[in-house]
Amino acid sequence: MRKNLLALSIAALVGGAANAAVFEATGNATNAHPSGLAPASALTVSTTGVGHILTVPYFTTQGTNKTLLNIVNTDTVNGKAVKLRFRGATNSDDIFDITIFLSPGDMWTADVAADASGVSRLVTNDTSCTLPYKEDIKALGGKFKTNRVIDGAAVQTREGYIEILNTADIPATLVTAVTGAVGTTANPLFTATKHATSGATAGTPTCATAVLDLQENDIQAFNATAPNAWNVRGYNYPSGGLMANWTVVNVAGFASFSGTATAVAANGTANIVVFPQTDAAQAATNLTADPLLVTGRVSSAMYDFPDLSTPYIAAVAAGAAATQADTLTQALATTSVTNEFLTGSGFSTDWVFSQPTRRYHVAVDYAATGGNRLVFRDGTATTSGTGTSYFAPSNTRLNVAGQITGAAANSVACVTPGQLRAYNREELTRSTFVISPATALNLCGEVSVLSFNNAGESVMNGSLTRNNLETGTGLVEGWFRVATPSAGLVAGAGAVQGLPIIGYAAAKVTGVNLGGAWTHRTVR
Repeated sequence: MRKNLLALSIAALVGGAANAAVFEATGNATNAHPSGLAPASALTVSTTGVGHILTVPYFTTQGTNKTLLNIVNTDTVNGKAVKLRFRGATNSDDIFDITIFLSPGDMWTADVAADASGVSRLVTNDTSCTLPYKEDIKALGGKFKTNRVIDGAAVQTREGYIEILNTADIPATLVTAVTGAVGTTANPLFTATKHATSGATAGTPTCATAVLDLQENDIQAFNATAPNAWNVRGYNYPSGGLMANWTVVNVAGFASFSGTATAVAANGTANIVVFPQTDAAQAATNLTADPLLVTGRVSSAMYDFPDLSTPYIAAVAAGAAATQADTLTQALATTSVTNEFLTGSGFSTDWVFSQPTRRYHVAVDYAATGGNRLVFRDGTATTSGTGTSYFAPSNTRLNVAGQITGAAANSVACVTPGQLRAYNREELTRSTFVISPATALNLCGEVSVLSFNNAGESVMNGSLTRNNLETGTGLVEGWFRVATPSAGLVAGAGAVQGLPIIGYAAAKVTGVNLGGAWTHRTVR
């Protein structure tokens, strides 16, 4: 009998205290993983677009937009357990997350659009196994949740970004040693999640409930016979091999933009970071650097983990999540963002600035008041908090009234960038600009949309954290650079003294299906 999400949650709650489900590839002196990879010691942005951790800079369901997502397992030997999480643009709030089981060479697809109530919902006809079960996701309408967003507003589910994380490999045969070596015994989890290759069920995995229902239980350390030991449950250290593509489609607006997820690769096998997809309570200590979860301002549950700060290439210990967050932030850091803008001949341009690790440095506590809403990693709930080398009171503040259309004062964290510089096609240059509705450019929210010379409807229909920049006479098209320095000195030889920003420029002609998207150029 298939257990739905509610049943899974109740079972986990009845089961008692939860255990941290992180098991270290890095803790082994040797590694016999079938990939031949050694335990990882570093994270870097992949030049191939394939890796362990993927981030899609922006999704939108504003207006008549919908966002399409494809996730591919390029590993043709091992299956993958994958955590998929959608986060809101304003404060990186978790608004939807599931676990996907990709078989070797598998591809999972879905689209996200707003329903009649204005809440985003995910639709997929893919046959790959998921938790909650795909049948239950469909039965519940695939609706995003509003319990953590400001004022419970549906609009907060309509813009954001996406995290994708390889939480474990699923080998064809069970692991026989803590080093990751595999034996000859067939892996029930691999069998349940592997697509049939012939017969009436070709192209469909069984998603056997007897196997997937076991995933409600905490996994435990390596053991030859314990039923919930990670090796007996069918997992192995994650070796990456994921890639993803996204498309924002607006049929009514004659617009379509597409791109690739930014991939971060570990230089070997990473830690197993599998957690039950339930709402059972799970202490956040040492598992995340999220200021709201760590301080208990937001109660943490199993489904909150892993996040991008969960220790992935180091042992679980005090400070390890902060180190993980800093390591990933450094991999994404850039001292400037450069791209094109086109606003002549009927064109309009939006830039998307996405900061996928900012939540692990600073966040907004909606339950607090005034300046106390801004919470830095050290737990200080004032504007005089210590902050980190990347985000601190020197560059990060709460918004003021009128700074963001429709946003109340003290509801969004805003980061002040460095110098702005525009050039047209003939070298005319300018460094001062008119910004609206604010008076200076700030990157407000985890995802910001910046329009050029366009106070009307934006190219991406961005509204939650949008600004417009007027380039001035003679600068209707050309290129633009925004300096993005870090708040303070980032320690380490060769460290990038910048902010963790990814994104792109999107340009189109109004009323015509003509345009394109160009990834930001960064300095890393």
